[in-house]
Amino acid sequence: MSGPQPANYTLDHTPEWADGFTAWLPERVDPVRRVGYTLCDLVRRGLIDEAAADEFHAETLLADFAWRLLWADEDAVPDTESIGEALRTAEGIVVFLHGWDGSGDIWEDLPALVVQHNPRLVALVPDVNGFGGTPFRTDFPPVDKCDPPALIASVERWLDLLNLRSPEDAEIVRPFVFVGHSMGGAALFFLDESHWRPAEVGRIAAAPAILLNDRQRQNFYKALGTGIQISGMNSVFDRITENILAPRMIEALAGWGSERVLAEHHRIYKNTHEGVISRTFAAMGMLEADLFRDSWPFFDVYLAHKDRLVGIATIMELLEEINFDPPQIHLALGDHYFFSVGEKEALHTKNRAMLLDGILSMACRLLDCQR
Repeated sequence: MSGPQPANYTLDHTPEWADGFTAWLPERVDPVRRVGYTLCDLVRRGLIDEAAADEFHAETLLADFAWRLLWADEDAVPDTESIGEALRTAEGIVVFLHGWDGSGDIWEDLPALVVQHNPRLVALVPDVNGFGGTPFRTDFPPVDKCDPPALIASVERWLDLLNLRSPEDAEIVRPFVFVGHSMGGAALFFLDESHWRPAEVGRIAAAPAILLNDRQRQNFYKALGTGIQISGMNSVFDRITENILAPRMIEALAGWGSERVLAEHHRIYKNTHEGVISRTFAAMGMLEADLFRDSWPFFDVYLAHKDRLVGIATIMELLEEINFDPPQIHLALGDHYFFSVGEKEALHTKNRAMLLDGILSMACRLLDCQR
């Protein structure tokens, strides 16, 4: 992403909410810095329009929305000014979307590595879909507010609140690259393409849990979701879920990934109501949709050969049926968390590097096609 910066490229404003972070978070990758925000706190402080936020809550049924912002702090200005300047002048925004029973922390160092390798990018890493700092207003949300289309719809509405898109008269449109894992990856197939300008958005789905033609896994997701919900109503089922179902499901999720990922899934499971856990899981199995397109521009899919939650054969058939081209599909030697460096360190280190390169390349491709 080299070359001169267009004169009419940057935002004509510094987002008012930029210095309204609630926490300065630890970051292991230099010169990257990380801060955290919550929507309700920004509204309380008058930094986000209250009426727009109320509409967001009413449409999504989310009680709050939490996210992390990462940027490269390479200038000589105070940190709070550096945040606003990074948001105003960034050449691209990379948005990371986690999956079921997760939080933004499951991405570990990957967002920071993106920003380290290209300091002209900033990363937004939200908690989504009722998990972590983004809870639902109710312990038993409707399934249609828990599924992948609802997830991406809430993210797009949140981004509208942040007002980070290029001006209408921009000579070159600042791109947004969405990186989704598992349920977050499935959500990317339902992004509202009419909401974005040409070459404004790219998508990278990592091990997407898109099960439209996989009846076996659909039935499993629905059945397990029902079992988890029953466990919250019956002490015997509760013990079975706590001692057998949950640990095995989380181990299948984290697999060869790091201990940090495994611990975060256990933490989120422990702190999330069974109604949310069950309905978000069952929603993946209940989803029905027609995804046929003539083409899927700026959309890459990364699959792993040992993924127990996403069947590689069935998803390859689905991608073929809905008109993905072979160069858009990438295969990693790993499991569901193929980019998390843990038990299979040698393999997953290479996979993370592959995914990192794919993210950086996507941002570059989006800008280059406009020049």
